Amino acid sequence: MKNGIYILTLITWAASCLSPFAMPTHTDGIEPYYHPEELVQWMETVPEENRPFLFASEEDMAWWNEARFGLFYCWGPASMLECSLGWGRMGPRPGHSTDDKVTKGIPQEIYDNQYKQLEAPNFDADELVRTVKKSGAKYLIWLTKHHDGFCVFDTELTDYNIMNTPFGRDATKEIVDACHKYGIKVALYYSQPDWYNPIYASADYEKYAKEFLFPQIRELMTNYGKIDVMWFDGLGLPADRWDGDALVRMIRELQPGIILNHRWNSPQLHGGDFDGPERSIGRFQTNRPWETCSVIGGGWAWMGEKPAMPLTQAISLLVRCAGGNGNLALGVGPRGTGEFIPDHQKRLLEVGVWMKTYGESIYGTQGGPYIPGIWGASTYKDRTMYLHILASWNGVLELPALPVGIQSMEVLSGGTAQFVQTPEKLIIKMDAVNINPINTLIKLTLDQPASEITPINTLEIPVSIGAAATASSEHNPKKGARNVVAADATEFSEGIFVKNTWGPDSKDAQPWIQLELKVPMSVSQIKLMEGKFGSGSRVQKYEIQAKSSKGWKTVHAGTSIGGDCNILLAEPVVSDAFRLQILKWDGYMDLNSLELYE
Repeated sequence: MKNGIYILTLITWAASCLSPFAMPTHTDGIEPYYHPEELVQWMETVPEENRPFLFASEEDMAWWNEARFGLFYCWGPASMLECSLGWGRMGPRPGHSTDDKVTKGIPQEIYDNQYKQLEAPNFDADELVRTVKKSGAKYLIWLTKHHDGFCVFDTELTDYNIMNTPFGRDATKEIVDACHKYGIKVALYYSQPDWYNPIYASADYEKYAKEFLFPQIRELMTNYGKIDVMWFDGLGLPADRWDGDALVRMIRELQPGIILNHRWNSPQLHGGDFDGPERSIGRFQTNRPWETCSVIGGGWAWMGEKPAMPLTQAISLLVRCAGGNGNLALGVGPRGTGEFIPDHQKRLLEVGVWMKTYGESIYGTQGGPYIPGIWGASTYKDRTMYLHILASWNGVLELPALPVGIQSMEVLSGGTAQFVQTPEKLIIKMDAVNINPINTLIKLTLDQPASEITPINTLEIPVSIGAAATASSEHNPKKGARNVVAADATEFSEGIFVKNTWGPDSKDAQPWIQLELKVPMSVSQIKLMEGKFGSGSRVQKYEIQAKSSKGWKTVHAGTSIGGDCNILLAEPVVSDAFRLQILKWDGYMDLNSLELYE
């Protein structure tokens, strides 16, 4: 489908709420989380000659939809300062809501002059990209300019660039050349806002776009050979600020076949070719490509020698993205030398080993037909379906029945299993000794293509919404037990109902937090989160208890929570009160989530 035809298809779709992308022949009932009415209204303001360039063709998107996994590499002078890239600068942020409100961070004088000390004698683009390839990632997002304005490429538009450092080499060219050498697709990150640029600071955005933004993007599109993705970061600002539709047209004319993320336009419009939830897993959908960008440890750029997320969480994050029909762009924050933090590199190589063994269940798959839940996620290709069981479970998994026959089953992660399919349920049974601590991976061969199955929901909203929460203690009055319970089913984003946390007092040897429901409910699934996704566990021993007429009864015991703890109880428990009892911990923790599901 050519771009001109494609844009016409998109307009027709948006008006009728149908998908512009290839979809199964059924109506899946999955409501898109973008707004076609707003998209159509905005597109009508775009000059007609620019409309054919707004979206990539299906053919151009094909490799990206098959890749499923990319790496994000954020490096620059700020990587020497142990601070968040851009946001760690204590200085002006023109055009941003926090401008004139920044009270902490690296003083502007130091931050803006750090480039004069960037030497990076051990920077090796070839070795870096070899690690990318060994990780199993299919593309690399390379930062060329963040909001702080420093350019990690050779540009004629400003002296604030890498050629004027002691390093004195065009790292972007070296990286792109290495990607071409090793068959890694190239994505260039570029921030349109520029807190260093005096024209941008003056709010003369028309002049900024004409004299700086457009010429810089032209440099990136013409000086480095084939570029596969342009990854913008416009801080939610509208495309009109930088003549966005004309910018996109220029990019596609200079780099035919390139794809763009959505951040060149206002987020609610969902322009570009794919969306990008940050540090949260995107919602399952078959009608709009998406990519979660998150970090393997620490933050964007170097935040000190922060440990990498546990391998179990790295695989879970990747699988849950693929199972939701999205991609994962996993960010690393290298040292100021341009080298990986050893622990981050080690984890990436471990992910690569896993992908080398089980990549068939990720690469080139589509998410579904089961919508991800506490239990895990599913992916498929044609008549082959993969069940990724990621939760803590006892060897018995019950899912809604598939509306097709199962011809065979194989446990790819080792051991054997049996299945029984009734009109209501698909039941998987295996010996607990065969449960894989990272991902119990089961391959099903179906008698019909999985694409013909309407996506099947496996998770309702928590039954704990509206519960009363109490705790044995709290280390901060603002972080009381009530913080982890949603008052209603209003989402902040992507299935997230609460954004605050609870933490016990450090002197509380065995703290607890409990939820009291309005009426007794049957609970079979529990979700815990300690910190953000990827966080390690400060808890070494805990129990989940349910209240009965005889007191508190332990229904689950574990040794780690961390940022991704999903529990399937051995059997459903009916009670009006549930408790997380911590038996051994480090003396400091924040619990982000305690959710009970039927």
